[in-house]
Amino acid sequence: AVLRRGSRATTARECAHLTGSWSKDVHINPSSTFAERALSGVVTNPCSPLPATRRCRSSSSSAGDKWSGAQERSWAASSIGGSHGASPDPRKITAQLKYAQGARAILANVGNHLEKLNPIHASFALNLLGKDASRNRKGQLRDLLRNDGAFAGLLQLTKRFATEFPARNLANALHGIAKLCANGALKARGATTVEVIEALDAALVKCAGDLEPQGTSTVWWAYAILGRQPSQEAAAALASVTARDAHQMWSQHVGNTWWALGSLIGGERLPHEVAKYLHQNDEMWRGLIEAAKREAAKGMRSQELANVAWSLATTRRVIDEDLWAIVQKAIAKGAGEMNAHAVSTIWWAHATLGRLPDGPVMTALCAATERSAREVFNAQDVATTVWSLATLSSLRGMPLPRCYDDAWKIARDMQPGQFHNTGLCKLFHAYLMRKHGLSVGDKGEYPVWIINQAKDAWMMQVRDLHDLYASHTHQNEIAGVFRDHLKLNCEVEWVTDGGYFSVDVYLPDGEVAVEYDGPGHFVGTGRDQLRWFRSGETCTKTAATELRDLFRTKTCAGGVISIPWFEWKDAENQDEYLRRKLDNKVQ
Repeated sequence: AVLRRGSRATTARECAHLTGSWSKDVHINPSSTFAERALSGVVTNPCSPLPATRRCRSSSSSAGDKWSGAQERSWAASSIGGSHGASPDPRKITAQLKYAQGARAILANVGNHLEKLNPIHASFALNLLGKDASRNRKGQLRDLLRNDGAFAGLLQLTKRFATEFPARNLANALHGIAKLCANGALKARGATTVEVIEALDAALVKCAGDLEPQGTSTVWWAYAILGRQPSQEAAAALASVTARDAHQMWSQHVGNTWWALGSLIGGERLPHEVAKYLHQNDEMWRGLIEAAKREAAKGMRSQELANVAWSLATTRRVIDEDLWAIVQKAIAKGAGEMNAHAVSTIWWAHATLGRLPDGPVMTALCAATERSAREVFNAQDVATTVWSLATLSSLRGMPLPRCYDDAWKIARDMQPGQFHNTGLCKLFHAYLMRKHGLSVGDKGEYPVWIINQAKDAWMMQVRDLHDLYASHTHQNEIAGVFRDHLKLNCEVEWVTDGGYFSVDVYLPDGEVAVEYDGPGHFVGTGRDQLRWFRSGETCTKTAATELRDLFRTKTCAGGVISIPWFEWKDAENQDEYLRRKLDNKVQ
């Protein structure tokens, strides 16, 4: 009975309870001689101590061959009410955890049964705590977890049980930890948290094949929330399972998986090799694209649809036009029920892709934006919507709709402290588009604070980028060729007048901006970009790069010269390559 209901380690622990040999200071190894003896059934009376010198057969031999059903029932009964100490039924522990009211009660149950918890209990308790985290004030739960010894014990148990977790329970454990970190109750970079996640990551490699679609999407989501990359091996295992099971994914699984991959790849949270592997895994993406087509055609919830659109923009893969057409139809159909966050996210996806919404979609999105502006727009939604509409107007000549003015009216009624720095930067970027005459028909009134606080946030971002890229190899290589071989004055990471933009290499004599464009400046994977270039095909710049070039032409009289990474990589003579670029610019 014990073998059937528990893991091997838990079984050994319960057998130790039955023989009266357990103490808190003795840690039983499930592969130890004692555990094997306990599991082998070599004694008639399960409640008597085992002979110290008796060796047993391998633990792989069946205990069921030795014991009758009556003996099994007798042992199970003695495990609950025997004279050598009570060992509660694992199902009772599960029930107590399930019906515990709040984090404090959950931890109390964990503490009461800490030495008797099995892997199922550990993952269940973490999952319950994660769900409860969103209902607690961050400080209260953080202080509770920090000071409660039961939680520290639970984390250590989770680390120890990592290789024993069934796939579903491993996913639940990761989900619980991610929820706790997302709600500020646990530090994702804390030493103990990192150790637990690394143990779960290593175990995932072995059990990923047993994950169901829900578990797969949960694990991807957890990694994205934690802002932490899976190992190369875990990423490969997860990608393989995702490709295998994509046809079985429901709408929620599809939306969560797309969002997680967009966050991990597009958010640059992965080491280069892991991100490159996932970005170029065509088999996985084919499965996800087909799943998204199927679920979007059937009808996805608004947030799931927004997740797919957001990820399409973030991952920079070549858009599957059939999927895009289905997504457009789904947006037009469901825009009336979308919340403010979904509406602003879909505007952002269109702007980042540089694609105007189709006619019906434009009408439906504008109506949804006007409704949201009257009801529930928060600071993040306002900033995202303003920036997206200004960008589409600047890049594609879209006349600004009435909802653009509505969003700015809300911004005027807000205080700068309500916006994160990212939101302030978006608002100031939209202001610069109007200032340089890029956005069409922008006559809105801007809040006074945009010239102060929003400008300061933007300037800080420019300075950070300047410091980040000042020592990059390719910019310095290009500057070296201009300076040493072509005998031209140049500056690396030059900041434009006003301090609004930073240029990779600036040639002051001709007032020319030179920009080195790496793989992130083009649509598609780096492998595809190089193949297209070598076969004579055109590589498409991202909308963000197009917008950057528009600003460079406005701020640098000599215009902008783009140096695509694949051209620089294949240039046999870099001196001649740059001289031709300059000659073409002069002409």
